[in-house]
Amino acid sequence: MARSAVSLLGTRRFLALFVTQFLGAMNDNLFRQALIMLITYRIAEQMAVQPAVLNNLAIGLFILPYFVFSAVAGQLADKFDKSRQIVWIKLWEVGLMLIGALAFRIESLPLMIAVLSGLGLQSTFFGPIKYSILPELTSKEELLGANGLIEAGTFISILLGLLIGGLLVLQPGGTDKMAYLMITLAIIGTISASFVPRTGAAAPTLKINFNIFTATVRQLKTAWQHDIARPAIIGISWIWLYGSIYITQIPDIVKNRLGGDETVVTVIIACFSIGVGLGSLMCSRLLKGEISARLARPALVALAVTSILLYLALPGENGVYAVATIGLGTFLSAAGNWAVLLLLVSVAISAGMVIVPFYAILQDRSARSERSRMIAANNIVNSGFMAGGTIVAAGLIVAGLTSSHVLLIYAVANLLILPVASKLMARL
Repeated sequence: MARSAVSLLGTRRFLALFVTQFLGAMNDNLFRQALIMLITYRIAEQMAVQPAVLNNLAIGLFILPYFVFSAVAGQLADKFDKSRQIVWIKLWEVGLMLIGALAFRIESLPLMIAVLSGLGLQSTFFGPIKYSILPELTSKEELLGANGLIEAGTFISILLGLLIGGLLVLQPGGTDKMAYLMITLAIIGTISASFVPRTGAAAPTLKINFNIFTATVRQLKTAWQHDIARPAIIGISWIWLYGSIYITQIPDIVKNRLGGDETVVTVIIACFSIGVGLGSLMCSRLLKGEISARLARPALVALAVTSILLYLALPGENGVYAVATIGLGTFLSAAGNWAVLLLLVSVAISAGMVIVPFYAILQDRSARSERSRMIAANNIVNSGFMAGGTIVAAGLIVAGLTSSHVLLIYAVANLLILPVASKLMARL
């Protein structure tokens, strides 16, 4: 980790934002994973509905606000002081967690899904602020390290949310424990938000367009006409798509190719999340704080190569499925499985090394008066990439391919992003 990144954690200006976003991301995933577990193991059976149907509905309603409201969120972030907005957004989270506690207590699925949608909407308004305020809280030399810490923290908080939410909610009294934990995290996050320094309004005279359709089209058009923002957004969106594809395919690959049980799935997802965090931090040291795209091409090549090697290392291709599941101890006792873990972490590290410089470039090369709107456009495209990529992956599986085949196809597709990285490097 770069020295500048380490020192940032000791500053109020950055630490307050880091803690706020860390706890917020953790809370989102706590609630979402708890809901998925309740649906899978309890509610779906009671309703005589396939769990996958309800789970996909819930996740879809969480993501939907990013498509619909990001443009408005970006405008508000530019027009008003960001630090004040963060406090109001965190108070919003406290209210949602109180309602979520009630939803858990009475086990009301409609109310749980409504809260999850509310969390998606809250995250939609926090996202543009979280990234656009970084250049206002750090120097240019610190920006890359700050982004590395934010990305690493986000993936670790997602991991903690998934683990705690999945393990706690089904235990006796688990829903009550979840409720207390989520409310506590929201309150602590609100307190930390109050310590984020005031930055002033970036575009106080901006006239807000509340028409979500015209605002979205206008913001996407503005971002697409920006020679630096366009390739940066494509690169960021590709990595988010890539990560979502891996997280989605891992359970099936672990069960049917590696023969692992749910504990193995948990460990592999944890390794992937940690790998992205390591890559996010490593790029700051390798680039020595320089905001540059020169790591993008070698990292994309490494991403493709390690992904292909991972595919080759997986057993059970050609329709041969594992016939029995094994626990974590048995899984780790096989040398070949350590090779799979090492390659998986390498894939994740490569992804982290691509995304952080792209975020720093987008922030640094966007004018302060419109930076939040550029981040909002990025969030819209991110959501579109993830939704589209998931649909394509599902179509490939329906067509008869396996989950590992899907990973191979996306691994080769990394090479299609190389020209984007080359153009960005040339323009910089």
